[in-house]
Amino acid sequence: MNKPFYALDKPKSKGVVLGNEALARGVFEAGIQVAAGYPGTPSSEIMETLAEIYHFYPDFNIEWSTNEAVGFQVSLGASMCGARAFACMKHVGVNVAADAFMTASYAGAHGGFVLLSADDPNCYSSQNEQDNRLYGLHALCPVFEAINVQEAKDIIKYAFDFSEEFKTLVMMRTTTRLNHARGDLTLGSIKKAEQKDYNFDEDRSRWTFLPSNARIQRVTQLERYEKLREVSNSFPYTILNIHDGAKIGIISSGIPYSYVNDALLKLDLTNNVSTLKLGMVFPQPEDLMLKLFEHSERIVIVEELDPFLEDFAKKLAFEHNIPIEIEGKKFFPRNGELNLSKVIKGLTGFLDIPNPFINLPVDTHDLHKASPRPPVLCAGCSHRHTFYALKLIEQKYRNASIIPDEMVEPCYSSDIGCYTLGFYKPIEAIDTCICMGGSIGMANGIAKLHNGPVFALIGDSTFFHTGVPGLINAVYNQNNIIVVILDNSATAMTGFQPHPGTGQKITGEPGTKVPLEQIVRGTGIQEDHLWIVDSNKLKETTNAIEQAINIEGPSVIISRHICSLLEKRIHRDKKVIPVEIDEEKCSNCMICISNFGCPAITMKNKKVSVLQLQCTGCKVCIDVCPNGAIHLKEDT
Repeated sequence: MNKPFYALDKPKSKGVVLGNEALARGVFEAGIQVAAGYPGTPSSEIMETLAEIYHFYPDFNIEWSTNEAVGFQVSLGASMCGARAFACMKHVGVNVAADAFMTASYAGAHGGFVLLSADDPNCYSSQNEQDNRLYGLHALCPVFEAINVQEAKDIIKYAFDFSEEFKTLVMMRTTTRLNHARGDLTLGSIKKAEQKDYNFDEDRSRWTFLPSNARIQRVTQLERYEKLREVSNSFPYTILNIHDGAKIGIISSGIPYSYVNDALLKLDLTNNVSTLKLGMVFPQPEDLMLKLFEHSERIVIVEELDPFLEDFAKKLAFEHNIPIEIEGKKFFPRNGELNLSKVIKGLTGFLDIPNPFINLPVDTHDLHKASPRPPVLCAGCSHRHTFYALKLIEQKYRNASIIPDEMVEPCYSSDIGCYTLGFYKPIEAIDTCICMGGSIGMANGIAKLHNGPVFALIGDSTFFHTGVPGLINAVYNQNNIIVVILDNSATAMTGFQPHPGTGQKITGEPGTKVPLEQIVRGTGIQEDHLWIVDSNKLKETTNAIEQAINIEGPSVIISRHICSLLEKRIHRDKKVIPVEIDEEKCSNCMICISNFGCPAITMKNKKVSVLQLQCTGCKVCIDVCPNGAIHLKEDT
């Protein structure tokens, strides 16, 4: 196997890589010894790249952890042993790890410890766009940001040295635009892991957070914070650029700073504006900010999401009685991500000068306005088949008036994954969704009040992640819910990463497979309250749902079939026999399109037709058609 560029031991070699690949390379160059995390867009490729590097340099440990809290704790344990440790997750994953993170920040790090938080402005693949710089403020943990692919590699590598020097955790904050950008990268030298025993640091009072110890550690944390405030002024990736005679100062960091540079070039203002580019966004460099204030009459802060830097700058000016105008969110939106056109618009608005690009597209986002294309479940998706079975039973009960008049319709409480796309037409089998593991928790509460069947829909990886406590709660309190575990044998939405139920580790090596049904039984679910069905067998699935509705107490349906995309990858050479439409039998009732919604079935010349190359041959639509008009194609 040829080594990919980011795994080469050739310092000063140059190539083009993904931002996440550059971040992984930086972690590797730093001499990482333990890396752990949970997949989540936009961070997933970082751990996957490290796993690929591992095949060539198997002298460090790496794992997909059950969830982000466990991943953080694994890395913290490694740091306690004096090893360099890396925890990787998306921004909402830090919420899951926050309990440990907030307390661990008291003790800081022993071996270098970096937590990567991949934020997602504009909610490209997330339920919110929270600004995790605020976690740094909350935990008094330094936060680093990079402006491009090269700096991402360099800063995260440096973060491990910084962590060990100041005995602090470090948060490396990225955003989707950096994670998924491609850019030039010059490789650095690889730090070889020291060949020594890494045993637990026996500083019991430092690592045991009893109140008596925590009070002492809190003082240590505050003293460390004061040192970090000072060192932020000499952080090597923070650059103050003062132009003589310039009356305007700009403060920015990360990808927004790259847009600022481009905007100043386009507006021909490069030599008329002073800039402060932050590599360490918390603690903020107070001395450098004050120096910028001294040379400026007006300051504008260019940042995405919250006015994190803006609020601090205004506070700093007030405390030092500096009468300077400071603006930010007045000219730049607080939601969504920035781009070049937004930055030009904000800067020209702040400067009160004409925007020469007002009628011209200056960013690729604006060049082509594509028609809206809502995301859909793939052709042959087993989740669609489960949803369709749920809706069939709902319709059957409604038509047969089996549901008493006083009983309202079913509630579908969903988790986060591919299956959340069941919210959209024509499926519409999702009523609520908030966070990983939340489906079962919310269903417990809904069932106490809702007078109809309450379903909790959760994926296999998500059930391992945070679904188990909710099910235990349902059993313990005898809440009348039906948990449907949509088992497609992968963490599919983020790129088919393995999980405990697959029996495969991140490196591709075999792990111990943890069967879902054993965990379900272990929570106390009785055997007559548990069904294991093949999602692609419609009758089998609907029968299980109907039985579950008619029994009291919590029950579980494991609706199992491998992800259709993963099935294609595994069985590349397997012949797929698609379906076709018998036009003589087809009445154009549209059930296959309007109710079932498989994207392989469409309309052509006002008649139902099958896109043969998209069809996976799952055969479920054959059972869906009331006229028997769909059958396997004979001449393949």
